[in-house]
Amino acid sequence: MLYTEIRGDYMKKRGFTLVELVGVIIILALVTLLAIPSILRAVRGTKGELSDATKNIIYEATQLYVSENPNNFTKKSGNIYCVTLDTLTDKEYLPNKIYDSVTGEEIPLDSKVEVRYEAGNFSYNLNNSCEVHVEYADNSGANRPNLLDNMIPVRYNGSSWVYADIYQEWYNYDAKQWANAVVLNSGVSKKVGDTIAEDEIALWYVWIPRYTYTIFNGNNGSASQQIINVKFESGISTSGTVSCRDNVSGSGSSSEICNDATNGSIVNGRSTYTHPAFTFGSEELTGFWVGKFEISGTVTGVTIKPGVSSLRGQKLSSFFNAIKKLQDDYKINGDSHMIKNMEWGAIAYLKQSKYGLGTTDIAINNNGTTYYTGGGSGTSYKTNIAQSTTGNIYGVYDMSGNAWEYTMGNMVNSNGDFYASSSEFAKVPEDKYYDKYTYGTSNTAHARGKLGDATKETLTTFANSTGGWYSDRSLFVISNYSWFRRGGDYSLGSNSGVFHFFYDSGYNYSNYSSRAVLS
Repeated sequence: MLYTEIRGDYMKKRGFTLVELVGVIIILALVTLLAIPSILRAVRGTKGELSDATKNIIYEATQLYVSENPNNFTKKSGNIYCVTLDTLTDKEYLPNKIYDSVTGEEIPLDSKVEVRYEAGNFSYNLNNSCEVHVEYADNSGANRPNLLDNMIPVRYNGSSWVYADIYQEWYNYDAKQWANAVVLNSGVSKKVGDTIAEDEIALWYVWIPRYTYTIFNGNNGSASQQIINVKFESGISTSGTVSCRDNVSGSGSSSEICNDATNGSIVNGRSTYTHPAFTFGSEELTGFWVGKFEISGTVTGVTIKPGVSSLRGQKLSSFFNAIKKLQDDYKINGDSHMIKNMEWGAIAYLKQSKYGLGTTDIAINNNGTTYYTGGGSGTSYKTNIAQSTTGNIYGVYDMSGNAWEYTMGNMVNSNGDFYASSSEFAKVPEDKYYDKYTYGTSNTAHARGKLGDATKETLTTFANSTGGWYSDRSLFVISNYSWFRRGGDYSLGSNSGVFHFFYDSGYNYSNYSSRAVLS
């Protein structure tokens, strides 16, 4: 017992032997070797990872950049944008050098933030593998088409129409290829890339993007047909120097008062005007959809199709009410309405620009008493491209000849009130659905026209009933004839055309039709 106690006391005093120390070292070395791979993996896993605080600073800077540059980030579900830190530093949303707030590590400026739009909001995520996935836009500057519920974008492949991929080229205004979209018949289902036959389509529309034009004849004069200088606007910006307001009365020489904010008066060739068709009531529009053909079908089931007889023989109010129903019948989340006089003018001016036929006149749809839309039965429109506003298959048809088309342009009565004449409106339409004109008794009092509506500006001979461009008739609304009809009838020959306008009562004549618009 004494030996054991002495030995134990001795061991406490002398420490570890050399053998024991070597053993401990070996054990520690083995533990270290086993631990190193885990440590290295942990280091590799965190290398390049930023602290949450730094990420939030970058995301807040990106969010501010997106909000202050809305035209660069379309709010379309599925759109993906890639923003480099270099862009954010260049635009001064971040300092020239960025360091992580925890590690102090400098962050490469070629790092990317993925900006994705989904469910009505943008989200932000650092992702150096980010790839842009954005709805297609051409190089013309035209606003992207605003596809409404149940509208399908289509492109022409040389023989057939195809369900277009909106992330690939499907229109090109520089090439006079205006955007087309359709609504399919009930029960017809298609997917991107599928061919769509004409008999599967219920409604067919063409996109008219918001634009400004240079005033070429703004002072009640005469001017030969010429190119109209059109410039597309971005979003709902208003870049024109001219502003106008209604000055409609029971008698007078004008229907509006206009001024040039820059020069004090309208100056031909220098003053510009944001076309008023893109103001719909109190709403500014990026563009609007117009029926590619005259309306067809029945008043209880309107269609917009080629190669069929247009819907005719209805009073103006019947056309108005039938077209209004389209938004509910086809579950379109837009405002379907009968074409306004000013909207007709917007299409005519775009036709007259470099984006359309320009100074080439539209060929007349003169197929005879059948009144076939697109110039003939079936798919005749494919060969009748001269009857289109673009001279190709992408334009708007039937604006020259076929049936006369009632538009929502109304001259007030001698008391300055809405003048239904023979149109049989049960109540006055909302102001946004029609253009108003001052009362008058002379059908050549063209000064009562408005800038942009293709009446008083587009006259080779002012105050002449046959003075319209390309010899189109030019008779203004008068007395008991308070409504405009446009385009001319097929039987008028060269007197028909997109710049043709005439007065009428709104009665149900057998050779009158109309056209639909979606805002």
